[in-house]
Amino acid sequence: MKVFKVFANFDKEEAWLTRKASQGHILSKVGLLYSFAPVAPGRATVRVDCRSSMSAEDFEDYKSLFADAGWKHLAGSRGSGLQYFASLSGDANADIFSEEQSKAQRYRRSICNALILLPIFIVVLMLGYLGSISFDTLFSPRDWYLTPGLWEMHGWEFTRAFLFETPFVAFRGAGPFLLVLACVVLATQVAYQSLLYRKTLARAKTMP
Repeated sequence: MKVFKVFANFDKEEAWLTRKASQGHILSKVGLLYSFAPVAPGRATVRVDCRSSMSAEDFEDYKSLFADAGWKHLAGSRGSGLQYFASLSGDANADIFSEEQSKAQRYRRSICNALILLPIFIVVLMLGYLGSISFDTLFSPRDWYLTPGLWEMHGWEFTRAFLFETPFVAFRGAGPFLLVLACVVLATQVAYQSLLYRKTLARAKTMP
């Protein structure tokens, strides 16, 4: 089973993944979609951690540390940032963090990971804009088509040339807009997770 879902709040993501496990679907892979495998309902508690990129050796040590504590690694690679673990003990209160301050740090690491990507996307967007986009053509769809004499053609000749180039136009035009969308999503994630980071730290200070 595959499901599309987007989370910036780790607590809500954990609750959703644990609820799916209680229904008999344990997380097996995370990409654009969440992939699930069958599991005995009600036994698994899923938790999420966030780490910076690790070497292969450090990643194996990291997973071994959790395995020794009874946590099975479900998904995540050494460069993916997010790591997913499950406790199969049946304890709904099981946690990979011993204190709220440690929970807060995963938001800090997630923010740092996003702040690394954001400037890269912005630079790529600027290079693409300077190299191939101008305000003169941005809102003139006719200028997106590069086939010589296209708009002077008629009948089947025009239809054939127009349909042939349209996929390429869509590809050229989608790139900048997708990069803008990615920048907006990352910036929103940083702002929201910064709030969650501060709230989690504040909660940690009030706990004995």
